[in-house]
Amino acid sequence: MFIFVILGLLVCTEARGISAGTPVFVLKGEDVLLNVTKAVVLVKFDLFFWKCNNSNIMRFNSKDKQVSANYDGRLEFPVNNYSVKLKNLQEADSGVYTAVVAKESIEEVAKYYVKVQDRASLPLLTVSSVSESSSSCSFTVTCSSQDSHINSTFSCDTRTCSQEGGERSEGIPDTFLQVHQSSGSIICNHSNHVSWTNDTKIIKDVCHQHDDPEGLSVCLVKTCVFSVGLIIMVSAVITVHLMEKLNENK
Repeated sequence: MFIFVILGLLVCTEARGISAGTPVFVLKGEDVLLNVTKAVVLVKFDLFFWKCNNSNIMRFNSKDKQVSANYDGRLEFPVNNYSVKLKNLQEADSGVYTAVVAKESIEEVAKYYVKVQDRASLPLLTVSSVSESSSSCSFTVTCSSQDSHINSTFSCDTRTCSQEGGERSEGIPDTFLQVHQSSGSIICNHSNHVSWTNDTKIIKDVCHQHDDPEGLSVCLVKTCVFSVGLIIMVSAVITVHLMEKLNENK
């Protein structure tokens, strides 16, 4: 009879709604440990539940435990405080996980919002509307993923580039696109809470004005110095050879 009263209290608790809980983001196929930080001691007739949304995934009493068929072989209990490790998580496993102790009253001792995410897909960075002059260059880039896209415009001279647009944009929830420049490249980032990936374009491949003229001058100077040195060496060898010939003829 007591068990039915406890189950009825649990239903009433669920009817009042479940808050979000501590957010935990997990890469698809990985494991996560959900900790119970409060001390839990079960005596006769006490029950302990781990629930996902409105469904029990496991139940303890003072003697044994029962695991839901959907989680059979996917739960571990690495410590003795009722913390649980969820294994090989899939996107369908996302939800609110609540640890509940049922004694004379119902007490929540842990609550997590678990979000399982796949790896962020590789984005595509494309360049359009290139406008060049002798001293400047402007162009527009589009950073796109499977679910959204974002645009940004760059204006470059021989040294620097300024940027308009390209702030972070949300496509699907908890997934982000961003465009920025770094170390002479335009970078399109696609990320979520568990992974990131990017596509890049080198600025000087788009804007030839952005080539480093000082670097080219250094290269040209080195080539000239090498050529002059080589000519001097060859001239010296020829001079020595001619002098030897003249001395032999004497």
